[in-house]
Amino acid sequence: MPTQFNINIISTEQSALTGHLTRQSIAGKQERVFAKLTKNKLQEIDLSQVSKFDTAGLAWLLALIEYANKQQTEITYSQVPMELVKLAKLSGVQTLLPISA
Repeated sequence: MPTQFNINIISTEQSALTGHLTRQSIAGKQERVFAKLTKNKLQEIDLSQVSKFDTAGLAWLLALIEYANKQQTEITYSQVPMELVKLAKLSGVQTLLPISA
C-alpha cells in the first residue's frame, strides 16, 4: 500500500501537508493539488507534519513554486523539517525554496 500525503486547509491563506511527500505519493497529483493550493494570492504551507521526503518530493515543492508564480500566487513554506533542508542543500536548491521563519 503506497503511503499518502494529505492537504489540510487551515484558512484561506494557510494550508498544511501531512504524510509522505515521495515519488509514490505524489504520482498523478500535481495539477489538481497545485490548483487547490494556489486559489489565493498568498499561501503559507506548513510542512511540519510531513514525515518523509525524497528528491521527487523536493522537486514537487519546487514545481509548485513555479506553478504559483504563473498564477501570480506567493507560496511560502513554514515549519520545514530538517530532512528537507538537508536534501535541498545537498541538491543545491536551498535558495529556491521560500522558507518563512
